[in-house]
Amino acid sequence: MPTHSPLPSFHNSPSHTPPRSHSPNFFGSPPSGAVAEKVALSYQRARVASKGPFRRCGDLFMAVRIPLTKGGGGPAGGGSRRELSFPVLKVLHPSRPLPFLSSRQKLKQSPAMSRYDTRVGQSAGRILVAIVGTLAFLFLCIFTTLRLVGGFLHRHPNINLPFTDPSTLVLSPAEVERVWRWEIASGHYPSRRSTPGVAFDVPNGGGSASGHAAPVNGAIRLENPGLPRRTEEDLRRERQVKAEVERRLRDQAGVRGGAALASPRDDPALDVVPVGPARAYVDLPLQGGRQAQPYSPRPAPRAALDLDAVMDHCDFAEGRYVRDCLEVLRVNAGLDTPLRRGVHDSWKTTFVPALDGAGVSAGGPSDRTRDQLEHYRADMSQVLNASASAFSSLVAARQQLTLSTQGSPSASRRGHPVYTPHPSHPTADPACDPDFPRLFHIFWAGPFTDKPYTATLSFLYTQRLALDTPIGSDPTRADHSLCRPQLWIWINPGPASSIPDPRAERRMRDDLARNPWSAPFLHPRFRDTVKFRLWNTTEQLDGVAEMKGWRDMRLFNSGGVKYGSAGMAKQAEQFARRSDEGEDVNNEVHEEDADAGEEAGAHDAKVADAERAERAGQEGGGDLAATAEAALSRARELNANATRAVNASQVAAPLPTKHKDALFERVGSSGNNDYDRLSVVLSDMARFVLTHRFGGVYLDADTILLRDWTELWNWHGAFAYRWSRLEKYNTAVLKMQRGSAIGHLVFRSAVANGLDFHPMTVSRYTKDANVEGLLLRLPDALFDPAWLNTEYYQRDRPPQPYFKRFEDFFDTPKDINAAPVAQGFDGFFKGAFSYHFHNFWWIPFDAARNFPDLGPRFHAGERVARGRLLAAKLAANPPASSSTSVDGSGNGPSPTAPGETNDATPPKPTPPRREGYKWGDDERDFAELDWSDERVEDDERDLSWAAALKRTFEAFVRGERPNMYGEWISWDDDEAGDEY
Repeated sequence: MPTHSPLPSFHNSPSHTPPRSHSPNFFGSPPSGAVAEKVALSYQRARVASKGPFRRCGDLFMAVRIPLTKGGGGPAGGGSRRELSFPVLKVLHPSRPLPFLSSRQKLKQSPAMSRYDTRVGQSAGRILVAIVGTLAFLFLCIFTTLRLVGGFLHRHPNINLPFTDPSTLVLSPAEVERVWRWEIASGHYPSRRSTPGVAFDVPNGGGSASGHAAPVNGAIRLENPGLPRRTEEDLRRERQVKAEVERRLRDQAGVRGGAALASPRDDPALDVVPVGPARAYVDLPLQGGRQAQPYSPRPAPRAALDLDAVMDHCDFAEGRYVRDCLEVLRVNAGLDTPLRRGVHDSWKTTFVPALDGAGVSAGGPSDRTRDQLEHYRADMSQVLNASASAFSSLVAARQQLTLSTQGSPSASRRGHPVYTPHPSHPTADPACDPDFPRLFHIFWAGPFTDKPYTATLSFLYTQRLALDTPIGSDPTRADHSLCRPQLWIWINPGPASSIPDPRAERRMRDDLARNPWSAPFLHPRFRDTVKFRLWNTTEQLDGVAEMKGWRDMRLFNSGGVKYGSAGMAKQAEQFARRSDEGEDVNNEVHEEDADAGEEAGAHDAKVADAERAERAGQEGGGDLAATAEAALSRARELNANATRAVNASQVAAPLPTKHKDALFERVGSSGNNDYDRLSVVLSDMARFVLTHRFGGVYLDADTILLRDWTELWNWHGAFAYRWSRLEKYNTAVLKMQRGSAIGHLVFRSAVANGLDFHPMTVSRYTKDANVEGLLLRLPDALFDPAWLNTEYYQRDRPPQPYFKRFEDFFDTPKDINAAPVAQGFDGFFKGAFSYHFHNFWWIPFDAARNFPDLGPRFHAGERVARGRLLAAKLAANPPASSSTSVDGSGNGPSPTAPGETNDATPPKPTPPRREGYKWGDDERDFAELDWSDERVEDDERDLSWAAALKRTFEAFVRGERPNMYGEWISWDDDEAGDEY
C-alpha cells in the first residue's frame, strides 16, 4: 500500500516512469516523463524538508480532497480532475476509523484504489466531521494560547504586543492594591460590585517584605464603611444561602459526608465586611411627591442614590433604554405623579443612612490623628510607599474617621452633624462634610457669554440654595441640616499659557462688572452661592504634589496631540523667583504695560478694520444679530488683550508638524467660531486639578442642571459618565474627592504620559491599572440623555424630547417645536440630573432675545446688551446717507423690532460728540433707549428648547415664578435703586 502523503503524485510507485510522448501536450493531457520526473524530485525534496522542526505538525494533519469536476485521464479525456484540498487532523481523516470505533470496523481499502489514495472510504458526513473537528481543535488551541499570553502580559504589564497601545500603568500591583484599600477605607466605594482582577492577596497592603505573612483562616478581611453593616437577620439568611449552595454543590459532585469539593485555592479568599450605617430605602411611590403637592419635593438632606441599583435600570451595556431609566429616576425623586404599575420594590434606588453612631468609638479619632491623615492626603505617595505596619495603622485610622463623620450623636446639633470647614472651602455651611464638599466647578476662558450665564441660572433654579430667605440672613440657623452647594466659576482671563499679572484679580472683577451677562451674579443675593475665582495655571499646578516638575514638560497634551511653549516654563520660573526674592514686580509690570500700550496703538487700526469688515457683513452667515454681536465681542477681546502686560502675549503654540497649526482653530459651522483651542485642552487638565485640590464636581460650561443633586452629593464615590456607546469616560461631568488615591493614580499616570488628560486617555489609565470601579462610569442617561439618539442608537424608543442631532436643542425642528412652549422645563428630559448640549458656542440660546432679561433690578446691563445688538445691526445695515448726520432729527431705532427703525435717522446724542460720531459708538447712548413698549408680535412664534429653558430661568430671577421645587426668590433687604 502506498504511503499517504499530503502532496499529489503523478504515479503509483516511485519506480514507475510514464512513457515519453512526442505528441503536443494539450491542456488536460498527462505530463511528459521529464516533467513528471522533475515534479517527483521537487516533492521528494519537500518531504525531506518537512522533517525539520515542524515535522510534528505535519504528522498531525492529513489532506482530504473533495472532487469538484469529473475529468478524463488521457489526451482525449476531456480535461483533468479538479479538487479542493483541506488539511484535517489525521485521526479524523475519512480514510481512517473514528477513534471510538473498534478495529473490526475499520474501513477496507480496495487494491484497485485510485491514484489519490486519501479519498478511500470518504463520504460527505465523514468529511464534514473531519473539517468541523479540526476547526474546533484549532479554535481551542488559539483560545488557550491567548489566555496564556494574556495572563503573562497581565503579570508583566511592561511588555507590549506589536500594533497595540503601550501600557500606561506606572504603579506596581502592591500600590494598586493600596489605592483600592485606601479608597474603600475612606468610604469612596459604596458599592456591592465585585473588583475583578484586583489581587487582595498581600496582607496589610503589601509593599514590604514583612507584608507577606499568611492571611488568617485563608481569607483576607476587608472592611468597607461605605456599605451598610449586616444585621443579625441578614447574617442568618446569608448562612442559610451559603449552606444551601454547599449542599447543592455536594449533590452535583456526588460527594457524601461533607468531603472537600476541590483542592484549596492558591489565592486567599476576600471577605468584604460592610461596617457602615444601615440604609433605609424610600418607599415608592414617594410620599409627598407630585401626587400630594403641585411641586416636586426636595430630596431629604441625607438622601443618597444607590448607583448600583441605578446601573441595573440604566446601563447601556446591559441593553437598558434611556427612556426607562429616566422614568425610574423620576419616580424615586417624586418629580411626577407615577402611573399605576403595581409594587415598585424593584425600582427603589434612594436610601437614607441611619444616624445611630454604631461602630464609632467614643470621640472618634484624635485631632492629632486627623492632622496626620490630612498631611498624608496632601501627598498620597507617602501612603503608598509606607511600610506594611504603618499603612495598616493609617487604613485603620482612615476607616475610623470615615465612620465618625457618617453621623455620631455626640457630634450633632438637633440630630444633624456639625463639621469644621476645611481651609480650602472656609465658607461651607456647618452641615457640609469637609471630606465631601458640595462644590460645582466651571472653567471659562474669554468674555462671559450667554452659555455660562444660562448654566449659572440653571444652578440657581434647581439647587437647594435658600434663596427664599432674606438677603444677608443666615438660613442655617433655622435649618440645621442645610448644606448649600456653591458654584465656583474659574475665569481664565487671557490665553491659556499666559501668566496673570498681579492686577489680574482686579481686572477680572472689573470685566465681570461691565459684562451684562456676568454682572447680575455679583449681586449680594448670590454672594453665598456663586463665586468667581481667577484661574492661575502656575499656582494651580504648583498646588498638586503629583505635578512636581511640570515646568520642565510640554504643558498641553490632548489625546497625544501636544502643545508646547518654548519659553513658558522658564518664564514661570523667573517670575516666581523674582516674586520670592522680593523684587519690585509691580514696577516691571507698569513698564510692560507701557510697552504693551504702544503695541495696542498699532493694534487698534487692525481691530477697527476687522470690526468694520464684520459690520459690513463680509463674514456673513447665520443670524445677523448673533454675527454682529460676536464681531463686537471679538473686537473688544482683541483690544483688551493687546493692552495687557507682555505676559499675555506669550501664547503657546502646537509643536511643529508638517503643516503650521494655528493656535486659534476655526471649528464648527459658523465663521465666527474662533476660540482658544489651547484653553479647551487646558480644561481637560483643569477639571482634575480642581477636583483633586478642592473636591466636588466639575461641569463643562455647556451643561444645564435639571434637578437637585443632593442624592448624588451623598453618594461618596467618584464618577464620570459613559462616552455614548463606547466604554470610555466623558469627563464633562466629573466627581472626585479632595486628595483621593484614585486622583493620585490619575496624576501620576498623566505625568508619565506627557500630561495627557484627555478623557479617552484617562480611560486607558484606569483600565490598565484595573481601577475603573473607583471611578464609576455612569450611564449617559443621567447627564447626557440625547447622546445615544444623536448617534443612531435607541431610536426605536427615544426619550422626551427626541433629538436626532444636538443642534435640535437650539434649532428645534418644526414637527416637534410645539413642545417647548406647551411643556416647558417640566417636559425636558425629566429625571436626568443635567443636559450636555456639546459646544455650539456660536449659536445664541434665544436669538430673538439674545440678552440677559432679568427685570428692572438689572436693567442697566440689559440696556447695554440690547444697545450693542442695535448698534451692530445698524452698522451692518447703515441708513441712507442723508440721515447719517449727528444733527438730524427723528425717532431713531425701534427697540421693539430690533434691526428696524421708525425713521432712518438715529437719535441725536445728548452730550456733544466729535464730528463724524455715530450713535452707538459710546455705550452711554444705550441708556437713553426705552424698551417698555415691546409687543408680542415682535417675538418669535415658535421657540426652541434652548430659548424656553433660558426664559424659564430668567422668570425665576425676576420673581415671576417659583423654581422647580416651588420656592420663590426673595429680594428683601435689597438696596433700592442699585443697578448692577
